[in-house]
Amino acid sequence: MDEDELKKLVLDIVNESILLKDTYTNTPSAIIEFCDIFSSDSNEYNALIKTIERLGKAVFPGPTGDIYLLKEPLNTAAGNLYYIKIRKPDDKLRLRGDADFNTDYRKLLSKHKDDPWFEHIIRDKFEMLRLSDPKFNVMTCFSNIPVREWI
Repeated sequence: MDEDELKKLVLDIVNESILLKDTYTNTPSAIIEFCDIFSSDSNEYNALIKTIERLGKAVFPGPTGDIYLLKEPLNTAAGNLYYIKIRKPDDKLRLRGDADFNTDYRKLLSKHKDDPWFEHIIRDKFEMLRLSDPKFNVMTCFSNIPVREWI
């Protein structure tokens, strides 16, 4: 995979995630924080890693994949994207990826905590709302703190 193909893949994930976000929330000004690419197999994972390493450097190692800080941000429809995670292959994840957005998390949580399209997830360093709909090939996430503050 070359750099342009990876950038196109990221933009496709972000754009579909924006569509999902806009379908279920009223957050038009939500800013992109993070994009996660779900690799389909080990060959794709290795190709993605080889390419992302030319575009940025790993800044946070994780059990499901590393987070990379881009040397140059990628301009998206939701603002400049600085962080990309390349997720290791996982047979349970059949989606293409997700995008995380920065918005008024507490307000969103209050409004959607009982909504069946949203899942409230608590991690060690942060919590988030994850929005998914089987009509979409991505998920959309909203964290209580920006990724740059917990990595």
